[in-house]
Amino acid sequence: MKYMKDKLLNYMLYSGVTKQEYEKIKQEIQEKNRSVLSLTALCLVVMFSGLLLGSLFLEMMKPNHSIYGIVGLSFMLIAILSRRIENKSFVLPLWYMAMTIMCVYAIILNTVLSNNISATTFCVIMIVAPLLVIDRPWRLFGYFAFITLIFVLVDFSQKAYYLAFTDTVNALCCIFLGSVIHINIMNTKLREMLQRHYIEAERDTDKLTGCLTKAAFERKITKEMKDSQYQGVLLVMDLDHFKSINDNYGHVFGDMVLRTMGECLQKSFPETGLRGRFGGDEFQVWISGKVEKRELTLILNGFFSDIHAIKTPDGKVEVAVSVGGAMCPRDGMSYQVLFENADASLYAAKKLDRSGYVFCPENGTKKGA
Repeated sequence: MKYMKDKLLNYMLYSGVTKQEYEKIKQEIQEKNRSVLSLTALCLVVMFSGLLLGSLFLEMMKPNHSIYGIVGLSFMLIAILSRRIENKSFVLPLWYMAMTIMCVYAIILNTVLSNNISATTFCVIMIVAPLLVIDRPWRLFGYFAFITLIFVLVDFSQKAYYLAFTDTVNALCCIFLGSVIHINIMNTKLREMLQRHYIEAERDTDKLTGCLTKAAFERKITKEMKDSQYQGVLLVMDLDHFKSINDNYGHVFGDMVLRTMGECLQKSFPETGLRGRFGGDEFQVWISGKVEKRELTLILNGFFSDIHAIKTPDGKVEVAVSVGGAMCPRDGMSYQVLFENADASLYAAKKLDRSGYVFCPENGTKKGA
């Protein structure tokens, strides 16, 4: 009994996936909702434009002339906003706004404007609308239950009792049917998204260090730079004398050093950044947002302390790393320019003591400048 209760609760909260799984694909869900909303709004603009045009020539459609125009313009605004909006968290409220417009249209059409026939349009929307948007079922069903309540109240005030009663039964059946279909389809969609997420994560992750692969880092950093409004720091790192460590202490110890390097990168730098492995002993880190040099120095000093804790089996050699840094937008507005300047700084850091770091000079000559 408890298992069935937990299962039902899970389906109502996250369409049959766990909370952790849902959070992993949240961005993909938002992007999917945006693309479907944009397409749906455009289709509805075309549909209501056709209805508006038809109302100019057909006598039976003329009473609805104004409502066609208002609804069509509303969906045109939603179509524009869905494409222009930067913050994806606003996509879901836009979806509910679009569904509200459609539901209000259906309620007016099936009650005030047509009080002597069954409410077909409203019932169709109760089945179709939940299939278009991905959201937590409890919120979606709560919304449609409220809309159905409004519909029933208006319906009974406008129609004969027997017709309003029939509409109520039909609407409740449709919302139940739409809910069951929604949960099953959404569960399938979310499972597909999760599978794709795991495949991409495995492809993009270096198995030894847990960092991004070179290709994944280069692909993601451009988007990260744009999202952070070109504010951030690129760090290029290189383990000092790693080849001699491999030669003298073996590849098993060398792999342990690389694995620990990945752990130190995860521990020391902000979770919101990117960490990538670019070669045998080369790494890159991107920190999003405006970062003060003093704050960055503290982060690097903590990172160096963790790295220095790695000792060779005989205790004679302390592992060290050199770091070169470039700041965006000061040292470049593209990844390639930032990398060239950070790499030049790394070359300068290599000439210093072990575990040194060098940043591009504020007024110095920079590559790509």
